[in-house]
Amino acid sequence: MTTVILFLTFSAITLTGLLKEEGRRAFFDRGGDDWFLDLFGLFIQGVIVPAVPFLVAPLLAITLPSLKQSIDMSTPLQFLLSFVLVDYIYYWNHRYFHTRKLWDLHRVHHSARHLDVFVTSRNSFLTSFLFVYIWGHCTALFLLKDSTGFSLGLALTFALDLWRHSGLSVNPGLRGVLSPVLILPTEHILHHSPTGRNRNFGANLCWWDKIHGTYSAEEVPNRNLERISSTNLWREIFWPWRRRP
Repeated sequence: MTTVILFLTFSAITLTGLLKEEGRRAFFDRGGDDWFLDLFGLFIQGVIVPAVPFLVAPLLAITLPSLKQSIDMSTPLQFLLSFVLVDYIYYWNHRYFHTRKLWDLHRVHHSARHLDVFVTSRNSFLTSFLFVYIWGHCTALFLLKDSTGFSLGLALTFALDLWRHSGLSVNPGLRGVLSPVLILPTEHILHHSPTGRNRNFGANLCWWDKIHGTYSAEEVPNRNLERISSTNLWREIFWPWRRRP
């Protein structure tokens, strides 16, 4: 079900973007380096990363058999745990990637000149395995008797991740309904700009940024955002660390 939801979301957002002149221009002007980074990232996060929980959970069952499927939790509570609590943990997970210690790992995600759905998975290889979602899913598969609610929360989170990176504008009426709750694509464009890098860290909910003083509704153009200086793309993916002065 999660795969179907994400495929349909990705397809719908891609088509919507191509129907707009700015989206078509950015899509067809994309350079080889951008395609390499984005398609490689889609492979890692679309094929390899989703398999990890289904490999780790059986290993945990072998080492900690008494805990396997030991928690019986209602579907709505699982969903809230996944969509709200894990989202709050991700807020700090993301903020930590913006610190001096981990920025090298996250830098390539901020290297796109134009934000669209293909940029969503642009990450260094190790970064993909350091997000709280993957280990939360591992834990849920192992501990919960039925993790359907948790998985649905993750599916919605990943769908919103695609939407958040889409660069699409939101209808003013819909914006008024969504902006008090969700991080919008325009707000995430600001996060990818040089001046707004320390704003709007949230994934699903904008509440965490508002609570911790990192929220901004400022809008910036979806162009000329940032660009990596390295010409060694393999290094950016597998060994992105740089020497510090």
